[in-house]
Amino acid sequence: MTTRLRITCSILSLLVLSGCALNTTRAPERVVRVKALADPKLRERNPRWGEEVKELLRATSDYFEREFGIRLVAALVAPWPQRERIASTALLLARLEREVPLRDSSGSYDLVIAFTAEPVNIYSDGKARVDRIGNCRQGLGNYMVSAVSNLFRYQGPHAEPTADVVAVIHELGHIFGAEHSADTNSIMHKNFDYRTEFDRISRQTIFKNKFCPFAK
Repeated sequence: MTTRLRITCSILSLLVLSGCALNTTRAPERVVRVKALADPKLRERNPRWGEEVKELLRATSDYFEREFGIRLVAALVAPWPQRERIASTALLLARLEREVPLRDSSGSYDLVIAFTAEPVNIYSDGKARVDRIGNCRQGLGNYMVSAVSNLFRYQGPHAEPTADVVAVIHELGHIFGAEHSADTNSIMHKNFDYRTEFDRISRQTIFKNKFCPFAK
């Protein structure tokens, strides 16, 4: 009798646990529509530049989706500027804001990212750039420039981020409101290199701004 009772209780417990598992829902996901652009130097360096840009975004999205429930979608990948090479990321960002709309014949976008393969100097005007540190009052930033120093190939969703992917992750942190951190182990430290983790305050900021609207 005791054995039968234990078996019955075990079966009921499994059923209850199964029901709980079925009712478990993932945290709401934020989808960010990206217009991704490749500068002339990147296109010259790699004939498969379109795939390279998509794979950079995919690797970045893997990280942000895993850590924050934020997915990046490459809604459009295109060449820009068409011919002129712009070595300064500051000038590239200014021109990006001036010439590239958030809506075109192909649709509308939350974020425009220009990837450059120019040999920029990170200690002068070659740092990656965003147009605004994100906040809900003004809206999240819409424009971003990120340098790509090496040819990139996607290695799967759990691959260690390369330096170029970490650079995109760092700038997206700014887009969602994270500022530079004094924590030398944080991706949001100004010299992020191969760091792969956000500090506690930056993580809290990104979660807080996760569903903020992008600027108009």
